[in-house]
Amino acid sequence: MNSHQPPQIQKSFGLNMFIGLGALIMLGAIMTYLKVILLPMVLAFFITCILNPLAMIFQRWGLPRLLAIVSTLLLGLATIWLAANFMFSSLIAFRDGLPAYQDSLDNLYNQLTAIRDSRFSFLTLDLIKTHLASFSFGRFFGDLFNNFFSLTGYLLLTAIFILYFLPAIPAFPEKLKRAFPGERGQEFSKAVQGLSLQIQRYILAKSLLSSGLGLLVGVTCWLFGVDFATTWGMFAFFLNFIPTLGAVAASLMPAILASLQFGWATGLWLLVILFVIMALSGNFVEPLVLGRSVNLSPTIAFLSILAWGWLWGGIGMIIAVPATAIVKFACDRLPTLKPVGNLMGSLETIKQ
Repeated sequence: MNSHQPPQIQKSFGLNMFIGLGALIMLGAIMTYLKVILLPMVLAFFITCILNPLAMIFQRWGLPRLLAIVSTLLLGLATIWLAANFMFSSLIAFRDGLPAYQDSLDNLYNQLTAIRDSRFSFLTLDLIKTHLASFSFGRFFGDLFNNFFSLTGYLLLTAIFILYFLPAIPAFPEKLKRAFPGERGQEFSKAVQGLSLQIQRYILAKSLLSSGLGLLVGVTCWLFGVDFATTWGMFAFFLNFIPTLGAVAASLMPAILASLQFGWATGLWLLVILFVIMALSGNFVEPLVLGRSVNLSPTIAFLSILAWGWLWGGIGMIIAVPATAIVKFACDRLPTLKPVGNLMGSLETIKQ
């Protein structure tokens, strides 16, 4: 088929592909190099899209814009404080209940020791000591503190960007109309408003899915008779916002407690069931539902998680789908890239 095309078209297509690939590689390098600035900025933009409707509700109730913003931020901080307080109280209750599992912990240790002696005899005490000797607590805690302060810096910079974005976002569509008179300004303004709406839909869908997952995990733990079933459900809700690692942690913690209560066999069964629930939710349900909420195909939604995770780590995986929606918006509104936007879209969007 390509052999019947004129050489000029083939050469132009190959050149465009080469330029596009080079631009993509350069963009990835820039995003990685400027991660310290770009990541908090993107996070602040997403959070602003979530908080802005609440600020507008306060304005409809008669509050001035500044007071509405302050009320929104205070409500957001209060929500974070309540969630953190609940999780902290749950951890304290779990810590206080640990002495009751001491006998079960000793029995589990004896069972694991017997399994090691019968099937993994090569794991001798000398071998374990040799590996432990190479472990440096100083390096471990140094890395831990570095990561903590790095995360604190990201959050602080994100908060600063939010303080700038939240007052400015209502006037931004009008500024686009003035900056680009005519149809183009109208189109840019509608694109920004539509993008903000899709990000809000995505966050709402993610929160609802996480709530359903937390409820399912809590009920499963309750059916198994595991202590603190409500706590494990709440943990599953919050940890579901952290891809992969969150699902692993949300499955392991109740399974370990089930092993202490009822033996390792019950804990293993619970672990398998929770892993199946997490796998079905993370690999099938979420890419399908979340992809539709931002008009992305499930395949593109899944690949975006891998790509953004490679660029920006765990936080990149969290913002992967809405960030890819921004890319699709840009492709849909550039005539040369509109076919790429169609390929990224969901089947329902293509049919329309």
